[in-house]
Formats: sequence, C-alpha cells, structure tokens
Amino acid sequence: MRRVFLVMAACCVLVSPAFAGGGVDLYGAYGEVVDGDAELGLGLRLSIGGVHWMVDIGVTGFLEAEDVNIGPTSEDSVTYRAYDLGLRYQFYQGHKVRPYVGAGMSFAQVNAIDTRVDSGVGLYGLGGIRFGKPQGINFMAELIYRWTKVQARYDLTNEKEVSVGGLALQAGISFAF
Repeated sequence: MRRVFLVMAACCVLVSPAFAGGGVDLYGAYGEVVDGDAELGLGLRLSIGGVHWMVDIGVTGFLEAEDVNIGPTSEDSVTYRAYDLGLRYQFYQGHKVRPYVGAGMSFAQVNAIDTRVDSGVGLYGLGGIRFGKPQGINFMAELIYRWTKVQARYDLTNEKEVSVGGLALQAGISFAF
C-alpha cells in the first residue's frame, strides 16, 4: 500500500507544473489513536492543486500509546501511522486568512507489542484555516477526523474489530508555492 501512495505522489509531482499552486505542510498533531487514548504526533503533507482545489498526500505518525485495550489484556502498547490521500477545497484564495475543508482515504498502519493488528483503509474529513501570504510561509491549524476499522488477533481463534483514529488537532507551518 505504501508503494501505491509513493507512485501517486510521484505522479502528482511530475504533473505539478500544470497546476497553479500547492504547498508542503509540516505539523504537530494531538489526537485519538486507539480506544480513546490520545497521543502526540508529527506529520508531513504535500499539496498539489489549482486556485481552490488541492490533492493532498500526507503521513502522520503518533507516539506509542500505552495501556491500550486492543487484545486479551488492557496493557498493550500501540503505535499508529496514518497515510492520507484526499481532496481539499480552499476558500478566499489570495487573502491572508484562508479557511478550507477536505476529505479522502486514510490507510492506517497499527503495530502492537502483544497483539497482531492488520492494517486497514478508512476515511477522513478535515476543516482548517491558513494564516499568511498566499505564497510563502504560512501557519495552519485544522481539525481532522480519521475513521478506520482494523482486525486485532491475539491467538489463532480470537480476534476483534478495533476502531483506529478519531478526532485530532493538527497545527504547524506551511510553505505555499
């Protein structure tokens, strides 16, 4: 699945001269990982697009969540990475304050110490705002909701469906071109 995202990112970069805008975001995140447990994270996103519409390709990794009830015990440690691919619509292009909304697919990669967890594909929706000049350094803040169901297996016969992701706040800097 990572290869699919890499190929799609390469295609977007190759066709980027045909688009009028885009940018790169580097942000910190704080959000739900598994079972309502929230952790800090870091993310990177590439946006390619025109005046209002953007194609977003991003990855957000969260710190290890401890004492999560994902398997037979309630003391498992879980790491979570989300690979996102979606569309975003930006309002008021050319202004210093630009709100936006977006949605797309999210690929969740979950690792646990005592439990085998399958990766899964889910959905996300976001809303945010950018502050700064239309081209150059900007500040961004957004709320994103990721929803993915994955299978957790802790022996040959026992498995359970687990919801991964949830509401997260992401804020950082952006370079718009």
